[in-house]
Amino acid sequence: MAVDLPLINGTWQALQPSLREAKCIGCECLQGALVELRMAAEEIPHGPEQGQVLAAVKQAMDVEEHHGCLGCEPCAPSDILVAFYREQQAREVAAACACGEG
Repeated sequence: MAVDLPLINGTWQALQPSLREAKCIGCECLQGALVELRMAAEEIPHGPEQGQVLAAVKQAMDVEEHHGCLGCEPCAPSDILVAFYREQQAREVAAACACGEG
């Protein structure tokens, strides 16, 4: 598994400033990052910490009004999601190499 609780928690913590920004909370950029975190959290082994982060992410996704990307430069949620994907991909490559598949 290329994603684990520390990676999810680190990404969740990195998104916190955006969750406090009114312009970001309903933005598809932040909401998309939250969807990815939710799906990743649902795939890791269940436990108290996993349940806490999953519940927090789901709560953050529960907003009344959504809107499209505002074109902010830089877009923190998008940058954070890219970093999440890159780390996930690096872990998958490392795991494949460790197994002799790469």
